[in-house]
Amino acid sequence: MKRRVGLHIRLVESLAAAAEKAVRLELPFFQCFFTRQDTGTLMQFTDQEIALFLKEYREHFTELYLHGSYWINLAGIKKNGYRSFEKEIELAKKMSFTHMVVHPGSAKGAQHKKEGIDAFAVALNKILKYEHDIQLVIENTAHGKMTVGSDINDFKLLLEKIDHPEKLTFALDTAHAFVYGYDMSTDIGQDAFIQLVDDAVGLERVSLIHLNDSSKGCGSCIDKHAVLGEGLIGELALKRFATNSQLAAIPMLLELPIMAEEQEYTIVEKVRSWF
Repeated sequence: MKRRVGLHIRLVESLAAAAEKAVRLELPFFQCFFTRQDTGTLMQFTDQEIALFLKEYREHFTELYLHGSYWINLAGIKKNGYRSFEKEIELAKKMSFTHMVVHPGSAKGAQHKKEGIDAFAVALNKILKYEHDIQLVIENTAHGKMTVGSDINDFKLLLEKIDHPEKLTFALDTAHAFVYGYDMSTDIGQDAFIQLVDDAVGLERVSLIHLNDSSKGCGSCIDKHAVLGEGLIGELALKRFATNSQLAAIPMLLELPIMAEEQEYTIVEKVRSWF
């Protein structure tokens, strides 16, 4: 089966406009936020907009990924944005989105990071108890200190606390892994990272790869994506990772810096040509 390659698309005008762009780029799936990144407020869609999207565009895509807003911090001890989390899931379900990608967040208000892992597990157990329509996808993060999920071993501890671990999958972001300290630019670093993921959660639990380059160095803990192939991981290393036989069945998604649509298409086509 041909490897599926998707793209993160910014909702500038409307959901229909984003879907039209995805169709022009011949994408089998795409990812987007439902929150305005400048204010953090949840976007409002009219019944007519939702009906138009479902009628005209939904059939074009195998999956649809909502990326949870950065205001959601389920690893937080006090204010964790759980209600916002629920609202985003409900809106995604109205649009027939299939997946929601979530960053664990930071253990704000805790003495130790493990308290944040516990808080994250409590929040996930609460939603997983009754949620059956959206696949939750937990993404590795870029920052250090009290941030949960940058260290892949955090996910091993998390799974031990989940009541329905079969309902959780994971997304691997190459740029996040790199800036946290996993050297994705080298063969040895990549192989060690893949083995670590397999040992911690099992590669069968990985349902998405965010194939991203980084403009910041390994271990910097600064999350800033670069144009694929122009960053510090590099095209050859990203191609090697993407074509690793152990990851062959996992769909990939690109989260590119702001650029012209023609340039986005060129990069997507380049990645498609690898398979």
